[in-house]
Amino acid sequence: MVRADASLTITQQTALLAALALVAGTLAGVTVLAAVLPPAVDWHGTFRPAVQALVHGQSPYGHGLYNPPWALLPLLPFAANEVMGRAALFLLALVTLSLVVIRLGGSPVSLGLIVIAPPVVHMLLNGTLEWLVLAGLLLPPRWGLFAVLVKPQTGAGIAVWWICEAWREGSWRGVLILIWPVGLAFLGSLVVFGLWPLDARHTIGLRWNASLWPWSVPVGLALLAWGVGTRAMLPALAAAPFLSPYVLFHGWSGALVALVRRPIILGLVGVALWSIVLWAL
Repeated sequence: MVRADASLTITQQTALLAALALVAGTLAGVTVLAAVLPPAVDWHGTFRPAVQALVHGQSPYGHGLYNPPWALLPLLPFAANEVMGRAALFLLALVTLSLVVIRLGGSPVSLGLIVIAPPVVHMLLNGTLEWLVLAGLLLPPRWGLFAVLVKPQTGAGIAVWWICEAWREGSWRGVLILIWPVGLAFLGSLVVFGLWPLDARHTIGLRWNASLWPWSVPVGLALLAWGVGTRAMLPALAAAPFLSPYVLFHGWSGALVALVRRPIILGLVGVALWSIVLWAL
């Protein structure tokens, strides 16, 4: 018994030291990132003001926000300080991408190629939420729907794929069980904030819209049909930006992650995208 108690004590001490090291490393990482990162346009101009409005009992819309209101809830702890919060979100995005790559069966090489790809760099530097969309892949579908619908132009293909899978496994009852939480939250958001989805109609004509719509629609439909027909998630993940009339450059991050098991193709796509970016400078 003495040895068992001693062993347990050592285990607890090891766990405590590991937890303290993790906290210290996180604080150090956030401090360094806060010192070196440039201001994040979307965090500064859209998401943090929207979170602050929500905290003060005001509508978050009118700050350039086109996302569902539940997208702001994970951002609440980060909004107190703009610089430190932006650094912490940068670190959280990197951790989330790493976990998603592992979850999807990718290699460290694939993770590195994804992190340095232009759309992902754009996402990280601008402080936007594609990482939150991809975090939905780490959750059970019923709750993951909240995340993937934060940006339908990135995650809608996964939502459709989950619905089709629910139909296969449980017919309309399976679909109802899947969608009722997010459906109820959506209806509630309309009651509280009005017809906020209609604000997105103003985005299609913006000069920085990087959508290939409507020419990309056949590609998106083919990818979605491939994913649903073969019950493969990754083609469905890639489909969404091809089907959307509004996609910013960082909105293509999900399509890149869909190549996580094909590092050679992922590398070639990254080189092509960097060539386009450098040519456009």
